[in-house]
Amino acid sequence: RNGLLRAINQIRAEDLATYGRTLTNAVTNEAQARANGIAYPYPGFRGTVASALREYPQVFGNTTIQDYGAPLGFSNYHSLQVSFNRQIKKGTSIFGNYVWSKALTNTISSMASKNNAPFDYYNLKLDKTFSDGDIPHALKLTFFSDLPFGRGKTLLGSAPAVVNHLVGGWNISGILNYIGGTALSFGSSTPLSNGWNGGSNRDNVLAGDLRAAGFDKSNFNLGNTSAPSNTYIDKSKFSQPAPLLLGTGARRFGQLRGFGTMNEDLVLRKAILNHDRYRWLIRAELLNAFNRSTLAGINTNVNNALFGQVTNITGNRQIQLVTRFEF
Repeated sequence: RNGLLRAINQIRAEDLATYGRTLTNAVTNEAQARANGIAYPYPGFRGTVASALREYPQVFGNTTIQDYGAPLGFSNYHSLQVSFNRQIKKGTSIFGNYVWSKALTNTISSMASKNNAPFDYYNLKLDKTFSDGDIPHALKLTFFSDLPFGRGKTLLGSAPAVVNHLVGGWNISGILNYIGGTALSFGSSTPLSNGWNGGSNRDNVLAGDLRAAGFDKSNFNLGNTSAPSNTYIDKSKFSQPAPLLLGTGARRFGQLRGFGTMNEDLVLRKAILNHDRYRWLIRAELLNAFNRSTLAGINTNVNNALFGQVTNITGNRQIQLVTRFEF
């Protein structure tokens, strides 16, 4: 539910194209209305061309009327979810979950704000797009395993006491995440007439593949964010609308997404002392164990010199050593 989805008294998009800059012209009598090519709403009306063209011109000003909690918002979520849980052998287990999904909606939030307003109240189909939380692929794995070293194990099963004390009793566990990126959001700052009281403008976008041909993540140049190798979006497909015209693009495009993440957190642990009344543990935590990085900072502002460029990279390995005495 979002009151902005029922923006009563928005002027129509065709009126913006027809009357343009004259929308802010004063209309206080029949002569002025006639001069601007519109009908005079009613005797005594005092306003502008824009306010005269509204559905309810008797409402003061040129703002829209919100229908609080209008049940016009929707969200659809479809997914395939697969989970598995396996005890491979004594001391080793693995759990995994994979989700393949699509989430569509026509509103970002129920909170009232201009950025959440529909592009055109009279054509809500223009706002059907991917949710800001839409992630088409997500795989999570967790595992635990005793390492096969020391007495009674596969390797060094008959090791002397000193060796067994060093190599035996270790186990490893981990959380592995492989998650796709969310759809990028686009908008345009092309100015519209002050008489327009609909949503924020959007870019014009041509059909076809919107990703730059030949983009390769391995060629990212952090030292020069404007380098051609950092161009992720096909800039030739995007342009600003002509003055006073609404753009043709969508709010988001499924084929243009942020970069997904691959991350593995591992933990090695061992109980040095292990008695009924107390124990001493040591642990090594490897966060992002394989030191994976993720490209970020994709510029989606057509008016910016870095439009279409990848501008940042995140991710680094962290190692933490922990010891704990329990009693």
